[in-house]
Amino acid sequence: MKKLGKAAAFPLWKRLRWRIEQVTDERFGPQFDQLRGELADLRGELHAVRDELRGHTDRRVDELAGHYRWHDDELRRIAAHVAAMEPRLAGLEKPSGNANGTPDVDEVRDEHARARARLSAVAQYEERLARVEEALTQNGGSN
Repeated sequence: MKKLGKAAAFPLWKRLRWRIEQVTDERFGPQFDQLRGELADLRGELHAVRDELRGHTDRRVDELAGHYRWHDDELRRIAAHVAAMEPRLAGLEKPSGNANGTPDVDEVRDEHARARARLSAVAQYEERLARVEEALTQNGGSN
């Protein structure tokens, strides 16, 4: 029954559809063309903004990568100094009969404290870089 209804109504629908499309094009065609033009303009603007942001992001990532490499090199350099000082400090920390410690021990302790402070600063900076990289990755993934 359903097929019979479709078969009977199809020729009528075919003629009516053509007429409906013709009337729609006559009445709304210029408006559709105008909207299509505006949409194309908006797409162009959107692509320009996207490309500008992508360029800015690429420059910032390159800049941060340079900072990261510099800090990574500094961390390696400082780590070597700390590693070299630790055995000296361990040997000097053994009681030597002088209750206040020797000037060498104080000097090594001061240097060790400075090295720890540098390592702490580098670790904090690396943490900030990791957060920035994560944010860039999340923002980059949404484009």
